[in-house]
Amino acid sequence: MLHGVRFLLSAAAAFARLAHAIVSGGWATFFMPLCSPTSATTSTAVPAPWQHLQPSRSKVHHADLHDGKDQLPPPLQVSSPPPAIAVVPAIKQQQGERAAAEKTPAAKAARGRPPRLAIPPPVACAPGVDPFGAAADRETDVATEVEVQGKGFCLASRRGVRHAMEDGYSVINDNNIGGEGEGSHQLVHTFYLLQAFYGVYDGHGGRAAVDFVADKLGKNVIAALAAAASTASGKQSPPPPQSDDQDEAVAAIRAAYLTTDSEFLSQGVRGGACAATAVVKGGDLYVANVGDCRAVLGSRGGVATALTSDHTAGREDERRRIESSGGYVSRGSGGVWRVQDCLAVSRAFGDASMKPWVTCDPEVSRRRLTPDCRFLVVASDGLWNKVSCQEAVDAVAAAAAGALSSSVGSCKELIALAKSRGSRDDITVMVVDLQRFLQ
Repeated sequence: MLHGVRFLLSAAAAFARLAHAIVSGGWATFFMPLCSPTSATTSTAVPAPWQHLQPSRSKVHHADLHDGKDQLPPPLQVSSPPPAIAVVPAIKQQQGERAAAEKTPAAKAARGRPPRLAIPPPVACAPGVDPFGAAADRETDVATEVEVQGKGFCLASRRGVRHAMEDGYSVINDNNIGGEGEGSHQLVHTFYLLQAFYGVYDGHGGRAAVDFVADKLGKNVIAALAAAASTASGKQSPPPPQSDDQDEAVAAIRAAYLTTDSEFLSQGVRGGACAATAVVKGGDLYVANVGDCRAVLGSRGGVATALTSDHTAGREDERRRIESSGGYVSRGSGGVWRVQDCLAVSRAFGDASMKPWVTCDPEVSRRRLTPDCRFLVVASDGLWNKVSCQEAVDAVAAAAAGALSSSVGSCKELIALAKSRGSRDDITVMVVDLQRFLQ
């Protein structure tokens, strides 16, 4: 009985408080949101009755119900709370305003815009030289396949999957050593000192560098050798015996490389090129290279001898040289060592932005030709990345047994071998017959 009385008293007290709240707020105020047909779309709402049970807050006036604005109280004023906001209509209103704003042309242009790119200034070029357009025009005129059968040599070249062929070659022998221009008669007069010049070049960053080097390097080598021979003949007493490093022909070839590089850099054209060259002079074979083009000697016993060493960023001595000059060498995610996170070769023509770390100072070696020296294979890295030196010599020797030594067939077989193993780079292969220089 006592519990029942307490329950009735508690219910009566709660009912009395609810009635007091309804009377204090006004019957119209309490029932208007329930009866008004526009209550579902208004942007404001009436506070719930239990909100008036807080004695520290002021009452909501009837005029505030139709104000239509969201009035926020000043900071730290707890005694004057704002009217309650109808959340759903407000969100719909904001979404409608945002959609209308996104339909403007300025909003459409800004939506999805990528970050602003920092465009470098134009490349400084010599007067009348276009660093991009001229090279692009030349690239469209280069054949994708080249086969040459020359005097004492043969060559085959195939383009890879790149947009343009970036390999090149040059040959200077008794048929074209004279040429045209200043000094040609002197070169013909001193040709008995130089029997032939061969070169294979691999460009990167366009054809500008490979075209320039193919045109200039052989001429500069001949001019440097002629100047060295003229200086030696003018001496009163014969020079003392010299080592390979001090040989005048070696010094002349190195000077010709550096001269060609300096001439190309003066053009202000982008790109670079690797090279491997061979010079036959006075019964000696001089081989020079920068980058990863390679020259391999095939002997009569079938043994392959690499006459060059690839200049890559992974070579320990090249890494020390680059770091001593202020650069650095890093290894990317693909496992390829690169100079300044950019170039895989550590020596090349051009590449002005990579100087002095990427130099054009070649490594030159001299070898006396003997009856055991059968042929020379000079090729770009498109071949050597998939075919070893011994495999290349074996393939040429097998082609020689099939009467292909003096034809393009041996070069084409090497290209086919590299492509069958997945080579996607440009491939240029030159085979030089060394036996004719011994007759």
